[in-house]
Amino acid sequence: MFIWDFDGIIVFTPHELAWKIASEAYGIRGFTSEFYRKYVSGRPRIEGGKIILEKLGYFNGKKLSDKEREEEIKKFTNFKNRVFRELVEKGFFKVNWAAISFIIKAKEHGIFQVLASASRNVRIIADRVVVKGYGKLTELFDADVSGSGRTKDEVFRRAVDVVRRKRMKIQCIVVFEDSPSGIIAAKKLGFKTVGYRDQALRKYGADYVIYDFSKTTPLHILKELGCYFEANI
Repeated sequence: MFIWDFDGIIVFTPHELAWKIASEAYGIRGFTSEFYRKYVSGRPRIEGGKIILEKLGYFNGKKLSDKEREEEIKKFTNFKNRVFRELVEKGFFKVNWAAISFIIKAKEHGIFQVLASASRNVRIIADRVVVKGYGKLTELFDADVSGSGRTKDEVFRRAVDVVRRKRMKIQCIVVFEDSPSGIIAAKKLGFKTVGYRDQALRKYGADYVIYDFSKTTPLHILKELGCYFEANI
């Protein structure tokens, strides 16, 4: 089975920009692309927001109870979510059609496809994208567990649970991720991992890294990962 992250692989979305705008609105300094990629990318909204507020000093000097801190995190993340939705409405996203073609080839070989983004906002964008022969982008997947956990590894566990409930035979679990946190979560669960467009993901445990989905095939990836798979050819 293939488990897919959404942002940064299938669709290039404005999550980073939304976090940046929200951080600036809160007077937070130090939010950079490097910070986003290392600490926020691939994480559920509340977890990502908490990391931003704590690591970039928003709470410094503020005497707040645990409940008050939780409320501040919730307000911050809700604000970021409103900014994200506004950006999407304005068309701030780009579809990676090469990745979508790759997924279609994998389906033709009989490989089960699961969408497993940490974000609950997947459908806001996915429902705007139409894939010929499948309809809305989410229809391309056999299951969608996006936003179903508090952490990324919880989301990945849900993906496997869905497949097991369907009584599908799992020969090999491969996770496609572009964030360090996603790679780490997948390796923690013992899955094979494919990093996207960043060789540095190797140091976080990525078993293989690709830069262009149009220059490889699902069966080639499985071979490189040492996965045995009886494909429908």
